[in-house]
Amino acid sequence: MKVELQISETYEEEKLIVQAPQETEKVQKVIEFAENLDRTEKIKGKIDDQVYLVEIGKIQRFYIENRKVLAETASQTYTIDLRLYQILELLPSNFIQISQSEIINIDSISHLKLTP
Repeated sequence: MKVELQISETYEEEKLIVQAPQETEKVQKVIEFAENLDRTEKIKGKIDDQVYLVEIGKIQRFYIENRKVLAETASQTYTIDLRLYQILELLPSNFIQISQSEIINIDSISHLKLTP
């Protein structure tokens, strides 16, 4: 894969153009990586009245319980002051919404052995 960089003050914003004879897994990974660059790496979460900055990669799932949005890591559960759809817009592609009330981190469940 060839890479070309053009820097000029005439450009108003950063723009990535991918040129390929066909869409491949490698091309898709480049696109996903570029799209995720502007994504948030941490999110504000609360336990009681204490505010924490939680690394998004450590969150296993976001879900709604008792009309509150919660974020669960391996060791803690945080209250999030955003709606689920707002959180989804901030997340990288390894998070998927599996129901109206839950978003999961597929990287955090990849080690689980699923049985029918």
